[in-house]
Amino acid sequence: MRNFSLHPRNWREFKWCYPVIARRSKGLSLGINLNPDRVCTFDCIYCEVERSDFRLGKGQVRLPPLGQVRPMINLEEARAEMDQLLPLIREGHIWQEAEFSTVPLELRRFNDIAFSGNGEPTTYPRFSEAVQLVVEARSKAGYTPEEVKIVLITNATQLHRPQVQAGLRLLDKAKGEIWAKLDAGTPEYYSQIDRTNVPYKRVLNNILETARQQPLNIQTCMMCIQGVAPSVAEIEAYCKRLTDFLDGGGQIKMVQLYTVARRPPHQWVTSLPDTTLNAIAEGIKVSTGLAVETYGGNIGVTSILT
Repeated sequence: MRNFSLHPRNWREFKWCYPVIARRSKGLSLGINLNPDRVCTFDCIYCEVERSDFRLGKGQVRLPPLGQVRPMINLEEARAEMDQLLPLIREGHIWQEAEFSTVPLELRRFNDIAFSGNGEPTTYPRFSEAVQLVVEARSKAGYTPEEVKIVLITNATQLHRPQVQAGLRLLDKAKGEIWAKLDAGTPEYYSQIDRTNVPYKRVLNNILETARQQPLNIQTCMMCIQGVAPSVAEIEAYCKRLTDFLDGGGQIKMVQLYTVARRPPHQWVTSLPDTTLNAIAEGIKVSTGLAVETYGGNIGVTSILT
């Protein structure tokens, strides 16, 4: 089966859409790769996407070198791919494919269509059009919002942009979900983990303002750096950021706390032990009152705290 450590952004002849068994989905997720160009406003130390050739992750949406064309998703082709893949999933034929034939029964559920892929989805200039396209494709395939969610996995750096906000309104109307990244409780740790020129304050403001409009999940990756887990002070600062969201009127549905599962580019970045991850989750729950799900490095959901 495709395990949690494998998330290739292509499958068979399909260029833009890819089915995966995802930890946080607890089942099948159909990914939409809006960033074949690998554009991202972060350059996270744990991200397996290779960007060393043109370093897009420093807070700037840079174009490729002169003479090179920025590869862009073809929305019409993506729609055609969804029109092929969604019936394959709905009719259960996906589980007969070699990569999915050994998936355990409890994971043989179609959870979501997710904007994820090789970069930050909200940097795509036609983001709101992409959301509308997915809404229409889901409906055509006969799925309701209650059956299959539409999920935006985002680092929250672009949520203030009007074009992105238009897409968020469509997502909210379609009963979709936002999974907003917050990897740190302090600006210093944020710079160390996410390696970006986007101000930490902007990320916090974007999460708060968006959460005031619609509920969202906070997704947080914690790891060991040179064998050292996040400090107690860092965890406390992180919890304070969460309570700041709540006190400011933000609607936080849950925290998705996970650690490294796919091979990072640096050997000094490693997974947290499950015991450490669960202890941090318990501390977050006690400090904030929020529900916390944990996802270990080698398996799926390790615990759910409410």
